Amino acid sequence: MKKAITVMAALVLLFASLPLAKAEDKCSQYEGIEKVWWNGAELKPGQIGRLTVLSDTLLYKLDGDNKIYARTLKAGEFYRIYAFKPGMLSVGGGYYVTRDSRVKYETPSKAKLEAAACVYAPVQAGQLTNLGPTIKNITAITAATGYAPDGTPLMYVIMQGQPAKLIVMDLLQNKVVDQKALGTSTSAWAITVDAAQNAWIGGTPSEHLYRYNPGAKTLADVGKATAKGTSIHDLEALPNGTIYGSGSPNGNVFRYQPGKGFTDLGQALPDKKLARSLAYNEKTNTLFVGVGAKAQLAAWNLTTNKKQAILHAAYQGETSVYDLDEENGFLFAKLEPSKKILVFNSSTYAFLGELPASSRGVSPVLSKENAVFFTHQYTLKKYSLDSKKVTAIPGTTKGTEAVSLDVIDLHSNSYPGESVVSLLGNTGTYMIYNPATGQSKINNFKLPPQPIPIYSIVKGPDGRIYTNGFVSGQLSAYNPLDGSVKSLLKVGQAESMAPLNGKLYLGVYPGASLYEYNPATDTLGVPSPLFSVGNGQDRIAAMAVDSATNTIFMGTHPKNGEIGGAFVAYNTRTKSKTVRRNIVANQSVVSLAVSGGYVYGGTSIFSNSPSEGTFTAKFFRLKTGQPGSQPEFIALPLTKPRMIHALAAAPNGVIWGLSDGNLFAYDPRTKTTKTISITATTSGRFKNGSLVIGKDGNVYGTVEQKLFKVFPATMTKKILLEKGAANLAMDNNGDLYFNNNTDLWIYKTM
Repeated sequence: MKKAITVMAALVLLFASLPLAKAEDKCSQYEGIEKVWWNGAELKPGQIGRLTVLSDTLLYKLDGDNKIYARTLKAGEFYRIYAFKPGMLSVGGGYYVTRDSRVKYETPSKAKLEAAACVYAPVQAGQLTNLGPTIKNITAITAATGYAPDGTPLMYVIMQGQPAKLIVMDLLQNKVVDQKALGTSTSAWAITVDAAQNAWIGGTPSEHLYRYNPGAKTLADVGKATAKGTSIHDLEALPNGTIYGSGSPNGNVFRYQPGKGFTDLGQALPDKKLARSLAYNEKTNTLFVGVGAKAQLAAWNLTTNKKQAILHAAYQGETSVYDLDEENGFLFAKLEPSKKILVFNSSTYAFLGELPASSRGVSPVLSKENAVFFTHQYTLKKYSLDSKKVTAIPGTTKGTEAVSLDVIDLHSNSYPGESVVSLLGNTGTYMIYNPATGQSKINNFKLPPQPIPIYSIVKGPDGRIYTNGFVSGQLSAYNPLDGSVKSLLKVGQAESMAPLNGKLYLGVYPGASLYEYNPATDTLGVPSPLFSVGNGQDRIAAMAVDSATNTIFMGTHPKNGEIGGAFVAYNTRTKSKTVRRNIVANQSVVSLAVSGGYVYGGTSIFSNSPSEGTFTAKFFRLKTGQPGSQPEFIALPLTKPRMIHALAAAPNGVIWGLSDGNLFAYDPRTKTTKTISITATTSGRFKNGSLVIGKDGNVYGTVEQKLFKVFPATMTKKILLEKGAANLAMDNNGDLYFNNNTDLWIYKTM
């Protein structure tokens, strides 16, 4: 009897499990199907039936219980039905018809509805999980000082994050008195305080201008500065309340007048697409604009609208004029990348000399001494406007340089008169120097860590999923085995990452530097820098590795002012490297994949050339053991592609690529290519797409924030997420990882 009961119990458990298994597997039969058809027409998502008009009938909208006539539907027409009310059928858009003998209403079978639910439902329950932020950091971008209405000295600190934040600090008490999120901006390079003590902030990549009122403690989003800009690099507040701003990627200068709004003033100088810095001479009504690339300095007389380039030829090879300050008839122009500040007469434009300087610029003038301050080689220095001599202030800035410098009366007996206040580096360190006492103080603001947008993702050599942060860098690792996240090190913004022989390699911006991280030994600290690509390159946009030859292949994008990227091969065993600038003339190499003894590459036409709009992106390959050989170019059946965002090699040797929203599959055995459109349009210049070959044999990717899946056998697609997906990596189990801004997500494929 006991045995019989046991058998019965087992049968109950077996049959109880069958419906669940069936529910989990019911959608597998529809893999690769993009549309569901019902009697010759597509069954749309949300559709519950179909209407056939038998004789002319009225279409109307509802206003409460009232029917408002819209038009007459003609006999023989067909319409999809999405909902119904008593005696009425909805054709969508809020329109209804009366359900009577003039129409015929049909419903699809249960099997058709089930098919539609599977095909049009992007992901099944439990497949997507938000793992949350993996990177939190204190990254203080820049700062400015001002006063609260009661005279409290304030420092406004801009913190990178998602979104970026304005942190208002009480300078004397070192406490947060207010904080505001900067809308859709993830960073902000520009801040200034006007005569009324309002703080103005320029956001990126939104290009929105914000105004903070310290009395009301309110932040107002004033709006977008120009039609096509993405970043505001500098702001200048004029005494009359007008705000001038400069930005990129078009190099335009704008004006904002309260009550009148924005005016786009165009480029300060022709073909200069980076308007990096601003300064203003009130006496001559002249706006100075530091531009790039290459560097130039424009003197723009706002009265006559005359623009004059005043930078000497010896300095025009610099990337840009990074910072500008006008003080008491002197103009100070900080160069990039050189550690120099040029000094001009701001009325005659006469060149007065250069100062070795590492700080972003100089401070406002200290009135009592008629001097400005800057930092160099971790030392605060004073430049006298009278004697034109530089004096070092005793002490150091503790291994970092000033990213902002201000002069302010702290209204404190401990700091009589005016003090020099600066933000040192980007970690929230600040310095107060009081000339009257000769004393300086260095301290850390108690700033709240912010979630940082994830910039790149890769599976590391140890199976963990590594993430790197936008701007601030920071490397963290997520462990799929136990769900833990570990913050590892600060390394800078990695444009690309790849594992090889137990180590992780990172292509770090700026400077196109290759770093090596060993998870076994360098669990914390700074990874070993190997080299910088040089040759005018700034970003290692792509990496692919070949374990057979111990080679890392890299594709790069140039600095501002340089034209054309490079193809780089670095042998980790011999430490030798090959750098081929302009392997495709005037284009950047932005995607790579290794397969069958070849390295495949894809380019972007966006490589700083003034003629870039006339180019066509190229798909090429070289033998992995001959990186210096002539590339073999492979034609693609695409119309004038602008860039090949991503490449991935399948186990069967097929090379999959993403180009302007089109996915292509190139078979090197047959030399044939298949294509499928994923999205109609794409944006960006080199980083807007990723591809992974899944363990299930399907191709997964991201483009324009979409997460998609393609079935190679049928070349059909399924959009898994319409938005909120960037970058892509796969763990050892075949599960996929992507990010939505700061958050890491997992998509379970198996």
